[in-house]
Amino acid sequence: MRLNDDVVENRRLTRWADLLPRAPRQRGGVHETDAELVDLGDGRLLALTVDTVCEEIRLGLYRHPKTAGRLAVAAALSDLAAVGAEPLGLLLSVTLPAGNADVVQEAVARGVAQAASAAGTFVLGGDTNEGDELSVGCTAAGTVPRGFELTRVGISPGDLLFSAGPLGLGAALAASTLLAGGSLLSEDDLVPPPRIAHGIALRRIASAAMDTSDGLVATLDQLSRLNGVALRLTRPPAELLHPRALQVARSLSLPPLALLAAAQGEQELVFAVPPERQPALEAAAARLSWTPVPVGRAESGSGVFVNGAPFDGARARNLLGACGRDLGAYAAALVAMTK
Repeated sequence: MRLNDDVVENRRLTRWADLLPRAPRQRGGVHETDAELVDLGDGRLLALTVDTVCEEIRLGLYRHPKTAGRLAVAAALSDLAAVGAEPLGLLLSVTLPAGNADVVQEAVARGVAQAASAAGTFVLGGDTNEGDELSVGCTAAGTVPRGFELTRVGISPGDLLFSAGPLGLGAALAASTLLAGGSLLSEDDLVPPPRIAHGIALRRIASAAMDTSDGLVATLDQLSRLNGVALRLTRPPAELLHPRALQVARSLSLPPLALLAAAQGEQELVFAVPPERQPALEAAAARLSWTPVPVGRAESGSGVFVNGAPFDGARARNLLGACGRDLGAYAAALVAMTK
């Protein structure tokens, strides 16, 4: 069994790659980049990615169409940021609920426009149809100079791990919605900052990068598997949480680690930097008036280590499926494994 096959989602993505033709100019292997990279032959790589907000709506995590539009765009743009690409534009694929299409369309458009404008990019076109419930898909295209792209591969023991910002806000919103009727955090509080400029600044500085669309633990677990290294958190989980996320954890008596291990992420950027490039990172951060968050370090070995002990990343990533996608059962099991 291949190492990545321990995770159900990885196994399914590998299966798609086995079943479908692959472009001869495509760079990087399966799982190795957040956005797919295709050599244009002119010194540039075309970066392409697609994300769909559908299951979150069906499960009741996102109840407002504006949120679906905003986060579909944020998810796609975070993939471009994780490869260091500059956006060319976006395409939308939207299924509108037949009974309320016009009102929902306007709300989705407001969310899309909010996220696109924040990142300085535009919607080029797309496709619309009607169905039983809302679904918002966003394709993002960008370019990055060949040889300057970021990938998920390249981490060595000794590399330092950072996040572009505080974490856990996506999971905190889910916890507030499911456990407190949305009283602790509203959907308007989840506005992922665009990290395009940060991804560009990390070219030739970061040894690897990946976004946190599935949460920090899933990101670290994937990077550990792809690079054959152990990744250790060097700070307590509570110190990595966004202040609003920490407030939710305390209000609901949740382990801070639960908000980092949950499947609902926040579209932040996690990256590794060799120690000798840390001065370059500090200079780039100063130019952007940005403070990267130290997360941990890479070591020889394998797996993810939290609070000095190994943490089963594969189990955490497979947990929602193992619970039959029942959110109540999932929340209980996640809390139990993160105490």
